Amino acid sequence: MRMVVPKATAEPKNFALRLQNRRDLAQHFLVSAALAAGAEAGVSNVVGLYKEISDSRGGSGFSFADLTADRAGTRFGELATASNASARRLQQQMSGGVAEPDIMPLATDLPEGMSEAEFQRRYREVGSPEYRALMGVIERRVSACSLYRG
Repeated sequence: MRMVVPKATAEPKNFALRLQNRRDLAQHFLVSAALAAGAEAGVSNVVGLYKEISDSRGGSGFSFADLTADRAGTRFGELATASNASARRLQQQMSGGVAEPDIMPLATDLPEGMSEAEFQRRYREVGSPEYRALMGVIERRVSACSLYRG
């Protein structure tokens, strides 16, 4: 019997995917990309924000770096599934080789680890002018990545 996919001759090596030397940013990126590809960007954005709000209430704290990875992943997932033309364009761009800054902007300089009280002190609430201003910075950074331009 002929195998459709031949048996591997060697075991693949395990590796930990990292963005900006952080495994959690890669996880945020990948989950958001999958949610955006399988559902829609709105679902991905809500899930990412909910996770950060939850983290502010006893987890690792609210992280704008995590939200940056969420937004970049969401944009990637959208491009991969928006249309046949968009998917082909993304595949062509990826086939030429992609460096980390092409898909993920700098995020490690953004506020992280904020408790709910600290978040409220600095940003009051999600949707406040202070929060929207920082989210605008994040959106501009994501949009500046070469994979997401044009």
